[in-house]
Amino acid sequence: MNYTKTTVDYNDLPEWVTFLRDELGLKGVGIGLIHLHAGKGYKFLHQHKEQEEVYFIMKGRGIIHIDGEDIDVSVGDIIKIDPDGKRALKAGDDSELVAICIGGVPKDGYPRHTESHTLFDDGIPDFDNPPHWYKNDKDVISLLKHLKEKKEDLTKNN
Repeated sequence: MNYTKTTVDYNDLPEWVTFLRDELGLKGVGIGLIHLHAGKGYKFLHQHKEQEEVYFIMKGRGIIHIDGEDIDVSVGDIIKIDPDGKRALKAGDDSELVAICIGGVPKDGYPRHTESHTLFDDGIPDFDNPPHWYKNDKDVISLLKHLKEKKEDLTKNN
């Protein structure tokens, strides 16, 4: 089996941080589900040696404190923090805060191509077999053909 699935009730998250490492068997990325009650926040600042983090604000509002600056956050905000940034998150005094934090560490040699749109550009696309929901979509099939030709041209030139 090449996947792991878990289910979370986002409307009934425990307070503070729920880490998903064990549930998903994560080895290269960290994921934390954060639920802070109104007026509550992290008890200490933290930073990392290598890991950068991205916080996705899913519900409520509050502040994220980074290197001495309080930054207001609300639903829809996405904040990327470099490893050295000292950070802590706090819910607004009259609003709970729900966020997802995803962290990863650099992998030597990635991205391999400076023009890459992804961090780990080691994906192996299958342009010949679209997902079943696009199997008969002529526009998607044409796009995949174009992408396959572009990838083949890049491979020839490298």
